[in-house]
Amino acid sequence: MELAFPDSETRTAPAQRRAMPMQEAIAASVRASLCNRFPHNFYSLCHAFAVVGSNVASIVCNRNYRPVAGLAAIDAGNDQIIVMADEQAFHSPIGGAYHCWIESDDEAPLELVDFTFGHNHIYADANGYPWGGEDSPAYLWGLSSAISIRTPLSALRPGFGKDKIWVSEPISGVHWMQCHMADNTNAYVQLTSEALVQYKRLAD
Repeated sequence: MELAFPDSETRTAPAQRRAMPMQEAIAASVRASLCNRFPHNFYSLCHAFAVVGSNVASIVCNRNYRPVAGLAAIDAGNDQIIVMADEQAFHSPIGGAYHCWIESDDEAPLELVDFTFGHNHIYADANGYPWGGEDSPAYLWGLSSAISIRTPLSALRPGFGKDKIWVSEPISGVHWMQCHMADNTNAYVQLTSEALVQYKRLAD
């Protein structure tokens, strides 16, 4: 059977793909790189998201960003808070409840970035925490003063919202992240390269 094609003048042009905004494209590229490589446990790889994400953000935005390992708490809804604040996890070979995120590292106002934020409900379900209501935003990216909670952990109360986070960086987290990056340099170079390829595809 012969296939008929319309004349060139009457062919419909393929729809033009709209480029993503820069922050959204960075977040999506990092997520695609890591979720493709680690489809079964991506929600628990906050350290990898922080390292790869800070690399990509630094390159694309021409601003210094750094990965941070520390303590965190998120609002899970229904008057529940998920606390990831086991400082001893940084000294234990099996890890524990801690969190990693990204901060800007220059003289401009401090930005906080968390590319794992949209996985909060998946992390909660996988670790036996209750979760109520809507999911968290896909990612956090903004002034730290606007999206991080400024109160001692002991005074933190639920209801601060799923678009904010409580964080603290202990010196043990600083040392752990430095060692982790040094021990996995080659892997992070490869993952960052893959994420940059994804970024170019999404942003162009």
